[in-house]
Amino acid sequence: MTGMKIIAGKEFRSSFRNMEFLLIVAVFLVMSIVSVYIGSTTKNAELRAYESIVAAATAAGTEIPAAPVIYPLAILKNLVEYIVMIGSVLAIFLGYDAFHGERRGGTLRLMLTKPVQRSSIILGKLYGAGLVVGLLLAVTLIFNIALFDFYTGVLPNSAEILRVVFFLLVTFVYMMAFYAGALYVSTKTRESSYGFLLMMVAWIFISFVIPQVAESQKSYAYAINNIAGTITQVPGETVLSKAIGWLSPAVQFRFVGNDLLQAVTETATIGLGQLLAADFIKILYLILPGVILTILSVREVKKEAIL
Repeated sequence: MTGMKIIAGKEFRSSFRNMEFLLIVAVFLVMSIVSVYIGSTTKNAELRAYESIVAAATAAGTEIPAAPVIYPLAILKNLVEYIVMIGSVLAIFLGYDAFHGERRGGTLRLMLTKPVQRSSIILGKLYGAGLVVGLLLAVTLIFNIALFDFYTGVLPNSAEILRVVFFLLVTFVYMMAFYAGALYVSTKTRESSYGFLLMMVAWIFISFVIPQVAESQKSYAYAINNIAGTITQVPGETVLSKAIGWLSPAVQFRFVGNDLLQAVTETATIGLGQLLAADFIKILYLILPGVILTILSVREVKKEAIL
């Protein structure tokens, strides 16, 4: 346990000495701010459009349309996409050189001469990365609550804060799965650039290619937005789109994230417990890759040829 904590502390400190990593962190935080701004601007524009329609209907003596239903947390929904695009890359960047760096610097050989279980090396690195990701998401939570108050003029209630907390927990699991993948590739390859390339190819397929293929298999209906005066496509899931979607953790993360952030009308008002029960299989699906990849990394580091 002591060895694992030492490795975790080393991993945590080295992360914040890496300027490239800090740059990605800064981009992630800026994009989280942008997501709140875009969400609030969109909702305010919709409200202004409704007020114009009400004024016109009142002047003409015609029927006033129903007010649009606005769920407060929906202004954060763009954060889901930024996590898929940037959060996962941040986790890959954190893990792709985790083992290569130790080999290159000679510290791996030194660690293996100490009375430290080899599994502690992997678990310590996961622990340290978990602290980094957890700290980043805690800062994101504080930022978003403050910005939510700034743009809406009200603080989210306890139920809404709880939804955001669970969303960040699911985000933590999602990002750590990418870290575990990068760590495993780092134990299997001898060149960090090759390992990084492999993970980026996997990221492209998981985050973009498979979701787009699944999207292309959906059926679409059309709905008229009387407030905005636009016609929008309403996608509907098909058996094939669902099947393809299960090939990508990004698709399932989007489903769960949008449910928790009230971006889906059908699930926006149901209780958190009921929502988590409905999304249990999706959440379990997001947990499993990280667990499996960690086990594979532990098995790999126990091999004599790891040096």
